[in-house]
Amino acid sequence: MHTRLKFRPMTFWPFKPTAAELPWLSSPGIALAVLLICLPFVLVEVPPLIDIPGHMGAAAIEAAGPNSPLEKYFSWKWVFTLNIGDGVLMKLIGAQFGVLAAGWWSTVLATGLYAGGCLATIRVLNARGGYGAPWALMYVFSFPLLTGFLNFILATGLSLTTFAIAVMLEDQPRRRAALLIVIQPVALLCHAIGGLLLGLLIGANAVGREMDALPTGWWRPAQFRQVVRTHDWRAVMRRLVVLLWPLLAAVITILLWKVLSPPPARSFNRWRWDEKSWFLILTLRDQSMILDAATTCASYALILFGWIIGGRWKWSQFLPGALVLAEFVAIPSDINGSNFVDVRLLPVACMLLLGLADWSRARPVVAKTVAYGGMVLLALRLVITAASFADYADDFRKQLVALQHVEPGSRVLAFVEHSCLDESWRNTRRDHLASLASIYRQAWVNDNWAVPGLHMVVPRFRPGRNFSADPSEFVWSPGCAGGRLRSVDTALKSAPIERVDYVWLIDTGLPKRPDPRLQLVWQDGRSMLFAVRPLAIPNWQPRGL
Repeated sequence: MHTRLKFRPMTFWPFKPTAAELPWLSSPGIALAVLLICLPFVLVEVPPLIDIPGHMGAAAIEAAGPNSPLEKYFSWKWVFTLNIGDGVLMKLIGAQFGVLAAGWWSTVLATGLYAGGCLATIRVLNARGGYGAPWALMYVFSFPLLTGFLNFILATGLSLTTFAIAVMLEDQPRRRAALLIVIQPVALLCHAIGGLLLGLLIGANAVGREMDALPTGWWRPAQFRQVVRTHDWRAVMRRLVVLLWPLLAAVITILLWKVLSPPPARSFNRWRWDEKSWFLILTLRDQSMILDAATTCASYALILFGWIIGGRWKWSQFLPGALVLAEFVAIPSDINGSNFVDVRLLPVACMLLLGLADWSRARPVVAKTVAYGGMVLLALRLVITAASFADYADDFRKQLVALQHVEPGSRVLAFVEHSCLDESWRNTRRDHLASLASIYRQAWVNDNWAVPGLHMVVPRFRPGRNFSADPSEFVWSPGCAGGRLRSVDTALKSAPIERVDYVWLIDTGLPKRPDPRLQLVWQDGRSMLFAVRPLAIPNWQPRGL
């Protein structure tokens, strides 16, 4: 039998404390943990997550008025697609506080919801044994968040939080059904994969509890046959129908999307098995290879071998994480123009498997060692994350000085050196920094996401084939992939320079072949801004690198 905590609708926090509540799973403990997770964002104006400047640039295009130069270069077309969470949230916040504040608050709210949903799920399913909660929280600042997959983080946080509340509301089926019917479409509209997690978690937990109710050792052949013959399967089906019928809201939302959304521009799916295996190592990649590798190995050891020192799962605790892990393995890596779809799920699976492992039956000293060891490692990682945020903020400010030399409403062709693992474990996170030109200078830039049916930005100005949207801004250094990838010289050779006003090189270094049309107007280290001067006398005098 499972003890369910009752929902108190008149309180702000819906989770009633239990007699054996762990301090970090209490209401104040969860609130404090979420606050600490979000604290590094206080140090920055633009969150230093790879895609966030791109999201903010798109929000600037959506918010552009009829007199904005951006209207000449872009249009915005709202479409019914399962990828619009950030667009709606930034529009609501930006209408009152501006695009910069909208980008910051959207990121912080999504991160807080992600961390809070993780802890709420652990509290509901593992209130007495959630000693692995600090280990689970380490996967908040993992690949999906550090890459800035804002829609996915928002949808996943919403799914985790709603799942926890839905379990709490099982003794109030009408309220529970109403909650799921309302939230499922919202989560799916934020992001398809993150939104589908809600139904997966609800179903996995419901089936898991039925498996927990079976006699001990039911999987043994002799007892299995007896269970099949004697168990009341009709009662099981009735309970599952009561719990799962509200999930039809997700089915209806997906059908509406299929009918109402435009056909995808790229309708192929691709499995990248090498990528799946690499991200078993890379999902916690951040600032320090040694620390990240140690954290990853320790987390996997706790998942795989924790049972040796007393960690256990019931089926209702194991199936949610296990099915998310199975989904990571099974689904394509690229779906209809969206990349890295599968590897976003790996941190969620690890988060659930670590947080829902029950340590209540382990020796107290072992359980406390697991908890406090996780807290120390989490604190160390948060300190390093905060320090890195301060460094990224300083770097972003230096790079954005280039925009002070750009005339408002100009056309800026940007190239940025894409970070590669061959050269550095630490990512520069400058990949979409050029999108901020749309905020600060109302300028056109070739950095926007513009896949029809997936994104709302539609470029009007197309200076040349393959130079109007992402990933046309990426170049690589000679040290990446043995120098076989596109360099800044290769990019400039075919770039439509005569159709733009500026060329902005972000951390690419000096091109080997000077172009007489380019006049240097700003330089800081390996980054440069050139004004385009047709038929001008070359003025190429960069300072020493």
